[in-house]
Amino acid sequence: MQNLLIDQPPPEQVPYQLTSYISAEAWQARLRAVIRKGSRYINPRFDVVWAAVAFVMIIAFPIAMFYVSLNVLKLQPTDGTSIDLFRAEANRSWQARGISFAVFIGIVLFMWVPLWFFKISGKKQVNQMLERFEQEDRAVKPNVVLPTYRISRPRFMGNSVTLNISVPAGASVPSNFAYGAPLPTYIVNRPADPNAVAYGYGQPPAGVPMTGVPLYNQFDEKIPGYSAPAPGLYVPDDTKHERESLV
Repeated sequence: MQNLLIDQPPPEQVPYQLTSYISAEAWQARLRAVIRKGSRYINPRFDVVWAAVAFVMIIAFPIAMFYVSLNVLKLQPTDGTSIDLFRAEANRSWQARGISFAVFIGIVLFMWVPLWFFKISGKKQVNQMLERFEQEDRAVKPNVVLPTYRISRPRFMGNSVTLNISVPAGASVPSNFAYGAPLPTYIVNRPADPNAVAYGYGQPPAGVPMTGVPLYNQFDEKIPGYSAPAPGLYVPDDTKHERESLV
């Protein structure tokens, strides 16, 4: 899955799983086409304005229609001849509530269903373009099972296109040790803080000599005041035997 931001260039590196199916040039060209076409159906600012207008309409219109209905509806007789004022007012109030609720449902459908169909239409248009890309790949490689590229429905107030890639079964699993595999971020990007290189110790102060590593002899005993290896301490055994024979 690739999240392609509409306001940034697409990634240049081909995922390791797809290196045997698509070239770097075709990968970048198709990602640019997906972003260019998918961004037509993604506009966070428009979505925010649309949501604000819908919120005001959903709250204000039902309340206004409730009071308008109370003034328009007339009291109905309860038994056909006489009017029970309490029951007639209750019936008129419930009728006004029903009209207000119907207006609420109508505004919700009016404001959100077209937007939902607009997002679905964008998904359909981009997926049709991706299907044409797959047909071009099959024409070049007719006997090869190729990956499938599809996008998800553009999210409301989102700023990216989600590209879902289905790799054929049996494709090679990415490894950090394989040739051309993407390296982990902690290797590619160095630490922002230079003192974070040696965690817990930091960098030594400038101009202060570093202390050496203590030396231990063959008996695992620390040699005090070490300045140089002891004579014959690290001489190979065969050399020692030769020297002993000469002595």
